[in-house]
Amino acid sequence: MRLLLVEDNQADADFLAASLRRQRAGDVQLVTVGTLRDATARLAVPEAPPFDVVLLDLHLPDGAGLQCVAVIQSVSDTLPIVVLSGQDDEEFAISILNKGVQDYLVKWEGQGRTILRSVRYAIERKRSELRMTFLAQFDPLTGIPNRHAFHEQLGRATARARREARTVTLLLLDLDDFKVVNDTLGHDAGDRLLKEGAERLRRGVRAGDVVARLGGDEFAVMMEGPHGPREVESVAQGLLAVFAEPFRIADRTLAVTTSIGIAMFPCDTPDVQLLLTNAGIAMRQAKESGKHNFKFFTSRMHADLMHYHGLERDLREALARHEFRLVYQPKVDLLTRRLRGLEALLRWDSPTRGEVGPATFIPVAEESGHIVPLGYWVIAEVCRRIKAWEAAGLPPVPVSLNVSARQFRLPDFHARVTGLIAQHGVDPALIEIEITEGLMMEDTDAAERCLAHLKAAGIRVSIDDFGTGYSSMQQLALLPFTELKLERSFVDRCFEDPSRLAIIESS
Repeated sequence: MRLLLVEDNQADADFLAASLRRQRAGDVQLVTVGTLRDATARLAVPEAPPFDVVLLDLHLPDGAGLQCVAVIQSVSDTLPIVVLSGQDDEEFAISILNKGVQDYLVKWEGQGRTILRSVRYAIERKRSELRMTFLAQFDPLTGIPNRHAFHEQLGRATARARREARTVTLLLLDLDDFKVVNDTLGHDAGDRLLKEGAERLRRGVRAGDVVARLGGDEFAVMMEGPHGPREVESVAQGLLAVFAEPFRIADRTLAVTTSIGIAMFPCDTPDVQLLLTNAGIAMRQAKESGKHNFKFFTSRMHADLMHYHGLERDLREALARHEFRLVYQPKVDLLTRRLRGLEALLRWDSPTRGEVGPATFIPVAEESGHIVPLGYWVIAEVCRRIKAWEAAGLPPVPVSLNVSARQFRLPDFHARVTGLIAQHGVDPALIEIEITEGLMMEDTDAAERCLAHLKAAGIRVSIDDFGTGYSSMQQLALLPFTELKLERSFVDRCFEDPSRLAIIESS
């Protein structure tokens, strides 16, 4: 047991050291310093063995009274302190004990045995104090914050969110069929499952998210400032994934999943307690719908996500079931009234949804990645249609088709396109790729390389929606396009700007 005596009076220090020697306490090592500066220096040495107790005089050259206690506590708030005083003042003793000191001894009155007993009691009292502090804030089984601490943190987070106009998201979870594990394998197995579950939760959330155990097998995660339901969904899916891995408990492999309810502040409610209630309702809905899933409390938000996933699923199946078709919009020269070409427009005839408009399914196809195979299907279908018209003896006209940003950015895009055209034996000059002006300006160098490959293969390139403000004519001059399609508002404003009128006239 290492004791640090902070005492500038040598006679008092010698008395205490002699009192301890008389007890023949071989396990006690006394280190004496005369100032607070020396005390803090000793306590701050990382490689030295730690001290168990500080014996502290309150009249030192560089400090007095409560200041001495505060200095020691600023270095370590876990180290027990026994105050040594020259006066027997009960009122002062009570006040100093209320400041976190573990005991109060009057100098010269205590024998070695009394001092040692006080030191050991101080150590035990400090341990109990730290234990009580821990239990007040943390769950003793899992080591993560408990319900009380979580409520406090949730309250502070929602207060910040009000000031900063941000959101706070609450995810409420419990373990599916936890009671079965407890009843069949016993409470020890249940405790091990809870500890492992808490550890998986910590691994599954973002840095900065708060994880807590609210009681039983119920856990909570608090996210401050997520960007929207899709980010929250990503975290929820990650948690489902980490719980989908089997648990190894009591020499058995257990499949224990989780159900998650999600509520958002202040979208769902500005009341913190009601936020917990809403998340609980959503969690029960998740369980009732088959467990191992999550539900948003906000019906509109949940409906939006379900709508997205339903469309994404149906899009995937529609590709396999050949539910898409192309319609061809004619391009007519207004002066000669002659057909100059056709534009292929994608349509989806769903057996369950009916005719779905491009404005509805294209954004979902873009985000999910289905736009890539769908885009190549469009190119192949245009090639097949051109060959069919050719076989029917119709005069050939170029057909334009839109290409998505996600597809255009693929490094093998130009090779795939030229390969499809060659595979169907179509004249490349009959294919016109339409790309938006904004896409061209995202990476001009890459766009220029890709367009150069397409142009070298004889494929026509059109820039769509020119005039939306992305680019200048100087930038466009670098790109090997064959046609420029003007955006309607650009044409409407052309008479206000002679340069715009010049562009129209030149086209």
